[in-house]
Amino acid sequence: MFDYEEACPISKASSVLCERWTLQILREMFFGASRFNELQAFLPRLSPSLLNKRLKTLEANGIILRRKIPEKRGYEYQLTPTGRELRPVLTAMGRWGMKWVFEQMSEDELNLSTIIRDFAVALQLDQLPAGDSTIQFNVTHGDETIRKFIMVREGTAQVCDEHLGLDVDIYLTASLLTLGRIWFGELTIPSARERELLKAVGEAFYVRNLAKWLGTSQFASFNRNCV
Repeated sequence: MFDYEEACPISKASSVLCERWTLQILREMFFGASRFNELQAFLPRLSPSLLNKRLKTLEANGIILRRKIPEKRGYEYQLTPTGRELRPVLTAMGRWGMKWVFEQMSEDELNLSTIIRDFAVALQLDQLPAGDSTIQFNVTHGDETIRKFIMVREGTAQVCDEHLGLDVDIYLTASLLTLGRIWFGELTIPSARERELLKAVGEAFYVRNLAKWLGTSQFASFNRNCV
């Protein structure tokens, strides 16, 4: 950690939180990531060695706790009460960043696994029919089309990489960039559909109410570049 050598609470907090990738690790933990491989998947540009180093620093400062997974191999990381207190800090940073420094994104800045996970977390489950739902994303990325699934079972949304043989209620087809623009509020769902950047095919209820149940980032409303 960098020591600012100041008797200042902002400097003391910065010495722990402002090292490279630390806040992004905490962001993913607030989204529910708890295992090393999950953090790697959602932060692909972060090397395993640096991730391990940052986790040790967070643990040493009482922000996270590393514990053995009962009856399984490996460990998981959990936010402590000290760590959970950082939620409003990250929320305030996200709002400020979206409002003042978030510029037009490129496809290279987006991670497909993260985007689909984010949509799953933000699903407005009360706007979906009672019972189970299956949503299939057909995402064009470069020269390939990648399929991802969000399965809603017993009131919980989970991302799957493989089709589990269940009936799909709605197919959503878009580029990775389009999904990123929708998620971050740069492009509304109705506008994306009108421009044929997002195609929705499936059960009438799901298609008709798409903008109601497909949630977006909590920071989307602060995006000044919305079209």
